[in-house]
Amino acid sequence: MIWKTKTMRTRQENSLIFILILLLTFGGFFLYGDYERDMEIKLLQEHEDSSIQTLTQKIDALEVEAKAISIYDVDLNKKIYGKNDTTVLPMASLVKSLSVIVALEDETEDQVRISPNAFKEEGDNGLYVDELWDKKELAKFSLFVSSNDGVTALSENKQDFIDKLNEKAKKIGLEKTFFVNASGLDTEDESGGAYTTAEEANQLALFALRAEPEIFEVTKNMDTTFISYSGFEHKVLNTNIIAGNIPNLLFSKTGNTDLAGGNLTIVFKNDHDRTFAVTVLGSTQSGRFSDMQKIVTELQGFML
Repeated sequence: MIWKTKTMRTRQENSLIFILILLLTFGGFFLYGDYERDMEIKLLQEHEDSSIQTLTQKIDALEVEAKAISIYDVDLNKKIYGKNDTTVLPMASLVKSLSVIVALEDETEDQVRISPNAFKEEGDNGLYVDELWDKKELAKFSLFVSSNDGVTALSENKQDFIDKLNEKAKKIGLEKTFFVNASGLDTEDESGGAYTTAEEANQLALFALRAEPEIFEVTKNMDTTFISYSGFEHKVLNTNIIAGNIPNLLFSKTGNTDLAGGNLTIVFKNDHDRTFAVTVLGSTQSGRFSDMQKIVTELQGFML
């Protein structure tokens, strides 16, 4: 009986030892697997940080006229460069991106007539008084040539349109962006018609591209032709004069007033199929294009 008890105890001890060995073996394996994964994540993060730091140094070394610059990497889902990009500045016609979206959300009409009031707005893009347009086509036209009369026609007679613009901005997370008018033109009291930051201008562009891809697709072209319901043909050029110099351009919007200076926002894919939103604010009328071209050149080779 004593012998049997000792034998049973020995077997139990051996079983426990065997189980312990298994636990140590496989536990160590899993712990090593976790360690490997942690090290891999750490190395990837270090490589990402190093690549962004190198890019930052290159952008900082550029001679640009812009007061503010912001670069957002869509694939990383984060900002990778900023210079004064949380400073609130006049946005000029960049506002039109949101103005056409809010106008299109009003489904009470699908045609728009160019009123005398809209026609007298600053700038001449070849529209005619009483010219009748398909609403979506006029939205595209207004973005492409940055038409003040076009966007006024889209927004006038809309109750509380400016309130809706400001509400929409807050709804999509643009906390520092606000609007006084739908065109972005400087007001009579020499203040801006709308304000934003370079960082939030990128957010607006990406939202616009997701919300109305068909409308904003036209902004990647150098030239196009619109025909109104009234039968008038409008052959026009993009206000973004470097649209043809940026491969895989997805979105562009210009802005320029005396107070704002030259503004430009684009979304594009680089040579490594990475998508970026880039904004320059407070440059000059011509400087916004040279500034952007320099930034795009540096981003073309960026990869992780």
